Amino acid sequence: MKGLHALSKLARAGSLTAAAAELGVTRSAISHRIADLEGQLGVRLLRKEGRSSGLTDDAEALLAAMGDAIERIEAAVEPLHQRRMQIRISTVATFASHWLLPRISALQARHPDMMLAISTTRRAVDLNDEAFDCAIRHGRGEWPGLNATLLFRETLVPIAMPTIIDIADATIIRARSRYRDWPTWWGQSKMPNMPSDKELIVDTRAQALDAALSGAGVAMMDLAYIGNHVAAGSSIAWPIRSNCQRAIISSIARPLVTSASSRRCGIG
Repeated sequence: MKGLHALSKLARAGSLTAAAAELGVTRSAISHRIADLEGQLGVRLLRKEGRSSGLTDDAEALLAAMGDAIERIEAAVEPLHQRRMQIRISTVATFASHWLLPRISALQARHPDMMLAISTTRRAVDLNDEAFDCAIRHGRGEWPGLNATLLFRETLVPIAMPTIIDIADATIIRARSRYRDWPTWWGQSKMPNMPSDKELIVDTRAQALDAALSGAGVAMMDLAYIGNHVAAGSSIAWPIRSNCQRAIISSIARPLVTSASSRRCGIG
């Protein structure tokens, strides 16, 4: 196969030097691969044309008979190679945008051979039947048949622009996906009054955070998602926190292999 691949590249590239560059090998390596193929087939495939090499009639006939077989084999094999090196992660959109993706560059620096495929959904995924290696969800980690790793415990805090001073008078931004966050926090904060009746309801916490940063009101967020905004002074987070802490769990269906050395790696 190496000899056939080299011969096909040479025919398309037009020279040994160009074919070697495409394959990422030396000019000598290309010549040796084709010479090995000549020995196996018992025919000459290259002829000298001054300082360059041309294809013989037998080589032309062989390539014509092969057609696009090499390209089709490469197309079939490449996805298998990609998946072997790829970690497929399922998580929710807010976690992906505000916790996972900001840490990807550091993960890539530690594991340069790793390729990631991140999919976001709110539904539970079946790690036995679906094409995911890892799922990251809220929960206690008590899932039969899965290995669970605690990434961090959630701490709920209200967040708003600095122009909003009093939570009780502000518009409360609720996310349908986490509708109980506000009653949970308010009940444990020991604040005397209930929040304002003014509400803005959105689908996700990511949308709630965007709305809060635009000045639309106060959103309830996980402290882990908003540290950069608070540190930059673009928003404020009230220091009263909920005692109800949810765990963010990374559930791994099978070992994560990053290279031939079979190193196990985690996220976070």
